[in-house]
Amino acid sequence: MKKKKIAIAVGIVVLVFSAGLLLVFRQKLVQKNTGEQISSATATPSPKEELVLWEDPAGFSFQYPKGLTVDKHDEDTENYAHVELTSTDNKGRVIVWVKDTTATTIAQWLKNDKSLKDAVSVDTTLGGNEAKKVMVKDPTKKQITATLDEDVLVLIETELDEEGFWQKVNDGILGSMTFSTTPKNEMTGGNSGAFEQPPIEADEEESVE
Repeated sequence: MKKKKIAIAVGIVVLVFSAGLLLVFRQKLVQKNTGEQISSATATPSPKEELVLWEDPAGFSFQYPKGLTVDKHDEDTENYAHVELTSTDNKGRVIVWVKDTTATTIAQWLKNDKSLKDAVSVDTTLGGNEAKKVMVKDPTKKQITATLDEDVLVLIETELDEEGFWQKVNDGILGSMTFSTTPKNEMTGGNSGAFEQPPIEADEEESVE
């Protein structure tokens, strides 16, 4: 009889102890869930990155993050456009080129460019045109996206960094690139696509006899 009472007492103690542990566990679970809900409710979304629109006389436009330094290389007299974007905080850069080419298709251009013969390339589009995306590893890790817009070659050449900053800038430029209907064959060459303008003739008044 005495052993039975002891067993009952032990059972009661175990039951009370287990109930106490269960209560503590439930309280901690409720506190955790409540904290997560409060954190989720009070978290503010990060502001969208402010973008700047670049419109080039060579007949294209794109968007890039505000804060980058843009150099349109006025000293370059060989290319229609030579727009370089750099950052004071991130190593790397993006250069947008517009150049003359003898190629009639973007595939022909890639085949003729001996410096890219060992690079991996994939088909893509740029500004609605057929394009090639080329990955270069040596001597510098770069991504080059190229297309033909009418009869000129358009290149977006991006030197990539380990942090992925310039990849993001590159993707934004590619996604926002548009081409105008400016006749490329009217460009005289030189940076920023200088255009020939026909001389303006003054109207002559007809004399009335």
